[in-house]
Amino acid sequence: MTEPQGGSAAPARQEVPRISVDDLPLDGTAAEEQDPTALNAALDAAFGVGGPGVICVTGGEEFQEKVRRIRAELLPLGRELDRLTDASKEAIREKGTLNVNNYSRGVDGNRSGLYFHPATDTPSDCLPAGVVAEPTFYTPNLWPDEELPALKSRAREAAPFLVSVGRRLAA
Repeated sequence: MTEPQGGSAAPARQEVPRISVDDLPLDGTAAEEQDPTALNAALDAAFGVGGPGVICVTGGEEFQEKVRRIRAELLPLGRELDRLTDASKEAIREKGTLNVNNYSRGVDGNRSGLYFHPATDTPSDCLPAGVVAEPTFYTPNLWPDEELPALKSRAREAAPFLVSVGRRLAA
């Protein structure tokens, strides 16, 4: 085997751990009511020492249809978001939230993204009376409503499904 230019070997390809959505606790079901063996093994493989830091959740036709819909309707808007003018991106740029809210590019490397609260545009409204909203976590969502009006509605449509799967994974 030849080494690539630069003198270092290419990193070994690592299998991404998978788990079926059927092996996750149902939303609202206590995790101890189900056998956690498959979930624990997948999480350990994904996020344990030497794990790739990512997990693949699989599922049946209904689950896959929802994933396909998000891929078809929401993900292409990411490319459109990145193609907005610099002024438009600046208007929705994250400002000191460390990728908790709004548009960012290059904050943690070369990737860009739009981070938003999945249920409300003003997350500080969810806090109890008298609790000061820490700006890192409670900055209002900013959307490119004029330049990319479909982004907010499609992201909001996808959010309940994604949050539900995330909750089940974390149960």
